[in-house]
Amino acid sequence: MKTTIRNITGEVIEVDNLAEAIRQCRECMGSPYKMPSGHTVGENHAYMLRQLLALRKARRRPLR
Repeated sequence: MKTTIRNITGEVIEVDNLAEAIRQCRECMGSPYKMPSGHTVGENHAYMLRQLLALRKARRRPLR
C-alpha cells in the first residue's frame, strides 16, 4: 500500500514499503551531513521517521 509523507523541506515522498522506509530512516538518523536547506540528513530522517511510525501505529489499530 503506497502512501506519502513529507521531508523536512516539505517535499512529498512516496512510501511503498513502510518497514523498509522505517529501517532506512533509523539507519540515517545520525548523519551529520548538511542538506542545501541547512538541516542535516539526520534531522531530515528523524522528521520522516516520526511520520512513518505514526502511520505504522495507525495501521495496527483495529477498525471499529
